[in-house]
Amino acid sequence: MIALFDLLVPGVIRGDEESTNPVVILVGLFEVGLALGTLVIYVATIVVFLMWLYRSHENLAAFGVSKRDLQHSSGWAVGSFFVPFVSLVVPYRAMKELWRKSVPYSSGMFGELSPPAFFPLWWALWLISNISNQIYFRLTLRGDLPANVSAMLDIFTGVVDIFSAILAIMVIREIQKQQRESSKLIQAQAINTPPPPPTEFGQLTVT
Repeated sequence: MIALFDLLVPGVIRGDEESTNPVVILVGLFEVGLALGTLVIYVATIVVFLMWLYRSHENLAAFGVSKRDLQHSSGWAVGSFFVPFVSLVVPYRAMKELWRKSVPYSSGMFGELSPPAFFPLWWALWLISNISNQIYFRLTLRGDLPANVSAMLDIFTGVVDIFSAILAIMVIREIQKQQRESSKLIQAQAINTPPPPPTEFGQLTVT
């Protein structure tokens, strides 16, 4: 991820010697706009992802999954991302549970289903991305990060962010795929279910 501090506080704002140069001012304003745009996109992505997670979790009821059979509620699956230390483990467990319960006929299977291999890889990169970005941001705020180290760390966090985002998309598509299959089975069962027999009335005897 781009160093937000460097973008939000460019040289023109920090009072560097070239701050009176019109080109430097334009570059500084561009950097500020880029930083704000990056921040808006980042926040919007988080909101959309959490909305999708909540709705997908709520869909489980339509697949015959009782809330008593779930270890994580829809609200907790979303809220666990914001609780310190809890956010290191619980969100991933909630995502695994969401995938397992979305698999058609998962309740009748023996043993616990294991998600695809890219699930744990996604979560590992997600944690590395967040930790490295936090370290980068804090070191940048302190101002004692050498330029070459800052560039290398910026490239590293950017690459991790990209792969983490790609794997996150794969996770979302995999869960949606399982939920679509479950939905098709429910629709097929509804179509193939014969209608109830007509009500039988006793024979009326007229005297």
